[in-house]
Amino acid sequence: MSLQETVCRSKAREVLQKFMVGAPDEIDLPIIAWSAGRLMIDSGKLDTAEGRLIASPNGGCIRISDAVTNQGRRRFIIGHELGHFCLHKAMSALDTAAELSDWRSGSRETEANIFSGELLMPEFLFRPQSGGKEPSIALLDQLAEEFSTSTLATGVQYATYTSEPVAVVVSRAERVLWLRRSESFEFWIRDTLHPYSAAHEILSGKSGDTSGMVDVPAFAWLPKFEGDEDAVIKEDARYVRGYDMILSLLWIDECI
Repeated sequence: MSLQETVCRSKAREVLQKFMVGAPDEIDLPIIAWSAGRLMIDSGKLDTAEGRLIASPNGGCIRISDAVTNQGRRRFIIGHELGHFCLHKAMSALDTAAELSDWRSGSRETEANIFSGELLMPEFLFRPQSGGKEPSIALLDQLAEEFSTSTLATGVQYATYTSEPVAVVVSRAERVLWLRRSESFEFWIRDTLHPYSAAHEILSGKSGDTSGMVDVPAFAWLPKFEGDEDAVIKEDARYVRGYDMILSLLWIDECI
């Protein structure tokens, strides 16, 4: 974990500390926003964005687009705008779906996303709930529902804290947009989709979502195994409607 990411996560946990949170349903975002900067939360029309922050020394507002109906997604957006306020001392921000899906290292949007993920799924609550279970996108859905956040953010948090060798990969139009590997996932991952990957099968219309882990040739994702027909890894892949991207969860369930 980079120093930048450590700072973002530490700041989120610092915000939570004063509320003595002991369970996911105790993370009360309206109260946290008011305590952080007298920020109100409302819902309304936003033409080009999903979230907006407007703040001043006397208070302000976080608005969530009324076009966003998923409760977990709405909470993640609130956490993202709080991230801009707490990390960047921002008085204004306007965030599109692309910015809220940007987990590339180095950007302010990534920092706000990391902050939001840790605020909603702090390590001390998330590790016990996610450990000892077989990796799958269904597990990410389950954790996202439990912590009331988005599945995508949950995937990043899962890869950050699990002991399983997994990688979360987000792709669009045959290219990998970004990925997140767990510490135990030691292999380099291709930056384009291989025809034998489940993600490419979905993209090409040859199959639908995998709805569970399936075997794929290791070389479909890991260049190190090019030419090795026997090595396999597991992939669970889903087309994310509304964001035109494919979410893949890779898992090395045995030595390869």
